[in-house]
Amino acid sequence: MAAVDIRPVRGWNGRRVFVQVPFLIHGNDPGWIPPLRLSVYDRISPRHPATAHQRWQLWVAYQRGRPVGRIGAAIDSYFNEFQGVKWGWVGFYDTFDEPDVAHALFDTARSWLRQHGATTAVGPANFTTNDELGLQVEGFDEPPALLTLQNPRYYEALWTDAGWQPLEDLWAWHFEKLHTALSERQRRVLTRIKERSGFTVRSMNMDDFDAEVSRFFDLYNAAWSHNMAFSPMPEPEVRHLAKQLKSILNPRWAFGVEDRNGLVIGVCIALPDLNQIMIKIRNGRLLPFGWLRLLAGRRRTTNARVWALGIRPEHQNLAVGTLLYQEIVDRLAADPYIATAEGGWTLASNTRINDQLAAMGAVRSKVWRLYQQPL
Repeated sequence: MAAVDIRPVRGWNGRRVFVQVPFLIHGNDPGWIPPLRLSVYDRISPRHPATAHQRWQLWVAYQRGRPVGRIGAAIDSYFNEFQGVKWGWVGFYDTFDEPDVAHALFDTARSWLRQHGATTAVGPANFTTNDELGLQVEGFDEPPALLTLQNPRYYEALWTDAGWQPLEDLWAWHFEKLHTALSERQRRVLTRIKERSGFTVRSMNMDDFDAEVSRFFDLYNAAWSHNMAFSPMPEPEVRHLAKQLKSILNPRWAFGVEDRNGLVIGVCIALPDLNQIMIKIRNGRLLPFGWLRLLAGRRRTTNARVWALGIRPEHQNLAVGTLLYQEIVDRLAADPYIATAEGGWTLASNTRINDQLAAMGAVRSKVWRLYQQPL
């Protein structure tokens, strides 16, 4: 086995190699969805708004002068202060099925985290729970949906053999247009709840987009505040993400539930699964022709991802969740192209939400796992 040389990523050329590594490792797998290179460059850019509270380092592994793996590590001071922990995140992990390379990368990332004050390493995450995260361990027959991580089966053994221990499982739920719906009894109950409570459902107003974004993330930061490993999204990151998503948002798939006073108490956002198009853009580049595929195909995707669904804590016992699920199922069913949808992720420990989804006919389709390791 050739020696493993771990080199820190420096400058633009270093980031270029870092972004290229997964294409070298997975590019010959026809089921692999290439990431959009621009999105990866954006996330690891020194100008990304997360640099205000995150410090990170990236590395590339070489053997005989060839890139054979990559990894990143980050300390998020905002997250650690909010949660009262000293965690460090490990993400952007890609290697061939080579334990020596995997161990060398993990050792490098853990050493860096230790030097920067972390007492626990958690991953994979790019770089917090507000980004893509989790190692897929079940559901490999289902293609990955937009904004979810994909990995080959052999990754699990590389992580566990390196001493990583399970922290939490994250579930995805599969919806089929023909088989997912509320029963007539459930619909009658929801109708009575809406009539008594005065709840109304309205779509996102794209003409008032900035204000709508503020309303959504105000609720997001409240609704998810008690979730495992949650950290509020600062305003600059909210605006940065909203700008990226605006061009693909379907206003009918982004809606909120309001009370009698106009307060948004629940929100849901579904996105077209652009991974159905990205699988055809094998180099991950929009130029010269990738953007044509995205423009031509984004309105005719047959799968959607229910990306975000949240309810204010004080309203979580009022069946608002079921109301949101019913509404998004009905809206997706009305689209002539959409045949399936993926909801998630949900925490495996959140039995209330998971039971509601199962009662609607959704089927658990994938499992991602977060791992931890004491430093």
